[in-house]
Amino acid sequence: MRRHIFLSFTIFFTLSLVLSPLLVRAEFNPNLIISDAELFDKNAMSRDEIQRFLDAKGSYLRTYQAPDPSGITKPAADLIYEAAQAYQINPKYILVTLQKEQSLVTDDNPTPKQLDWATGYAVCDGCSLSDPKVIKYKGFGLQVDNSAGIMRWYYDNSDRSYIKKKDIPIRIDNQEVTPQSWATAFLYTYTPHLHGNKNFWRIWNTWFSQLYPNGSVIKGASSTEIWLLQDGKKRQFKNMSVLMSRIDPKMIITIPESDLSNYPDGTAITFHNYALLQTANTKYLLDYDTLRPFASEEVIRKLGYNPQEFIEVTDADLVGFTVGSQIKEDTVAPEGIIYQLAETNQYFLLKDNVLHPIIDQRVVEVNYNKLKVEKKTKAEIQKYEIAFVPLSFADGTLLKAKNWNQTFVIENGKRRMIADEETFLAMGYKKSNVTTIDFSKLFGIPQGETIYLNSNLLSSKSKFLGDVAGPIDDLFKSKTPIYLVAEYPSGRILSGKNIDRVHAIASITKLLTAYEALDQTVDFKKTTTFSSTKHGSYGNPLKLVNGEKLKNGDIFNAMLVGSINNTAKMIATATGLSEKNFVTEINKQLEAWGTDNTHVEEVTGLSAKNVSTARDLLKIFSKVLANKTIKNALFQTDVTFKDVLDKNKVITHKVKNTNLLINKTGRNYRILASKTGYIDESGANLLMLVESKKDKKQYVIVTLGDSNYTKRFNEPHALAEWSVSGKAALAAAKK
Repeated sequence: MRRHIFLSFTIFFTLSLVLSPLLVRAEFNPNLIISDAELFDKNAMSRDEIQRFLDAKGSYLRTYQAPDPSGITKPAADLIYEAAQAYQINPKYILVTLQKEQSLVTDDNPTPKQLDWATGYAVCDGCSLSDPKVIKYKGFGLQVDNSAGIMRWYYDNSDRSYIKKKDIPIRIDNQEVTPQSWATAFLYTYTPHLHGNKNFWRIWNTWFSQLYPNGSVIKGASSTEIWLLQDGKKRQFKNMSVLMSRIDPKMIITIPESDLSNYPDGTAITFHNYALLQTANTKYLLDYDTLRPFASEEVIRKLGYNPQEFIEVTDADLVGFTVGSQIKEDTVAPEGIIYQLAETNQYFLLKDNVLHPIIDQRVVEVNYNKLKVEKKTKAEIQKYEIAFVPLSFADGTLLKAKNWNQTFVIENGKRRMIADEETFLAMGYKKSNVTTIDFSKLFGIPQGETIYLNSNLLSSKSKFLGDVAGPIDDLFKSKTPIYLVAEYPSGRILSGKNIDRVHAIASITKLLTAYEALDQTVDFKKTTTFSSTKHGSYGNPLKLVNGEKLKNGDIFNAMLVGSINNTAKMIATATGLSEKNFVTEINKQLEAWGTDNTHVEEVTGLSAKNVSTARDLLKIFSKVLANKTIKNALFQTDVTFKDVLDKNKVITHKVKNTNLLINKTGRNYRILASKTGYIDESGANLLMLVESKKDKKQYVIVTLGDSNYTKRFNEPHALAEWSVSGKAALAAAKK
């Protein structure tokens, strides 16, 4: 057996590459949004915890006061807490509803309308807010009270025919749903749409799920206590010295105080790792959370432990520890020692007479850096038993592969992908703490669920207000079938029509192609060779022949500025992915962003199956504009570049911006970024970021489906002028 250890380790490692499970993303289950226990847990948050939660989000509600149903003015936190207690409803439900309906938790400057209709109670599609049957529920305090009260009323009157039932199939947006909890049934009764309830689920899980993986070392933003997350609980370190005996302090993550309450307290960590402990009857070596009894005083002496270093403890002090194997006279290296093979440089951990293979040198550097390293030959280690399963990185370790920008965190022996840089930074991780290893070693670690954090929900500093479930009015009375006007960067929607209607987006697709190419770290300095087989495309192509080479940076700009179709295919394959796999990655990103009604089939926009909504496009545009490379390209009036290798005597290419408003004079706004799109099935589409020349305020304009091609820029121009004049915001405030 021992003679085959190196072969066995190789076979294990190869099999782990082949058998590593496919990517699993936490999926929205429309049948179970939250459980009954979650909805009816009235004690989930105290009044002070609610206040701290609002403080952490920078919410307007943290200082807001309003009358309760009896007319007594109280702070928002009091109103939320009292409603939760009165109706025995989880205050988290109220907080999530406030965010889902009007973004009130992260909005630091809401309108009176948002506050008056805070939870959307009594507001429905087609209802007039001036209807006497509706207006009697106007006011923040009444909205909070009734949103909690209706959930209790649903429960007490669940036999009513119009209240959706647990385990009874229903149709929601033409999809069959079978609620697996009364809570889920009541949420569909309150909001009979999939999108709104999926948004509820996202908010709930972002705020109140245990997001940080086991092995994370965390501290609150305003506290000194440091905790280790283990088995879903937080365990407090007694002091920094105890922490340093187990973990490198640089791995500490600072998180909002409100997030700490998502983790129940576990047993405190009070002793140093490898501390020597003694009760009245037994002496132990503490190996993390395992107590290993010494067989005798002679064993202690023989292994070189100092009797004076034992700490006297009581049996009560040792509650919660596991008692492990006994340390005997023939036990070798009970604390562990690292052996490095002279012949191969392969590393092993020797502990208790057993050699454990280590998958990579970086495991030693990161997780076993306190242990002594000794060089040994194969002959010298043959006497030890060999463990079959190799040691990998400890929970909480951040990893990435060489020449790849995707980051993972280890939890329960699996690598969990961190969805994007936004999530990485929002979670408080630091790039300096990421360990880089070989690609093959990284992907030899089994894969777990992806971690995605919606940073727009963390605080008012990065708010996005475009997801509000409340009705959006067509204040401009636009002739365009679908349009939207929103403040930028907040995403507050001022006016719109049919903003959730799914529509073909045509070349607006190229924004997603550009974003994904950059996410795949396409190298702008390298070239791509044109192939009509891979890159050929009809409709607005660049004049290229097989074998011609262009710089990827020029291809990228031509795609965005001139909406050139074959360059979209070229930039996709320049990443090293096939177009099919590239599109798969785009759709994964769309899912992570929560753009539920957006899907693409190919990278140019020529397919009518590339679809979205005005609301989704607002979010997508806000995401891609955060990338300076994309934003700079969308600002250009034209780009000129040359082939690196020419074969058809068309060396120089000049591509003009397809948004003709760029050349329009007399505008009261600047166009900071724009993207057009047109196919017969979609009509004319346009996204624009405009800025008022007067007060520098910025707005996003989305228009979809204009059937008048020759006049396709008239309505976007009128909407832009209306926005920068201040009339849009004024009309929205009055409504």
